[in-house]
Amino acid sequence: MRRLVVVVDPAVLVSPAQLAAAWDGDDVTRAAGAAVVEPARPGDFFGVVELVVVPLAVNLTTSAITALVGRLVARLRPEPGPDLEITETTRPDGDRVVVVRTRGDLR
Repeated sequence: MRRLVVVVDPAVLVSPAQLAAAWDGDDVTRAAGAAVVEPARPGDFFGVVELVVVPLAVNLTTSAITALVGRLVARLRPEPGPDLEITETTRPDGDRVVVVRTRGDLR
């Protein structure tokens, strides 16, 4: 089963637990699969220690995934801040990895 792995840079000011709860609380995103927070492996993803993981029950396009994640993160941010950059890649194992960070963050 393919998974969606969401990596949220701490500079975004949204925790993985907040994002997972928002994902599960939204009818549209919840239909794609239930979100859980999992620890990241040391050295993965520029020092992020937790990831949001969703075993995908449906196939979503890249544009749909980035729009859904972007909408949830924008709703959760404490105040408007720097623009966000949301990118997606697919790993050889089929996992789809979405990275959310502030635009211009060169980490």
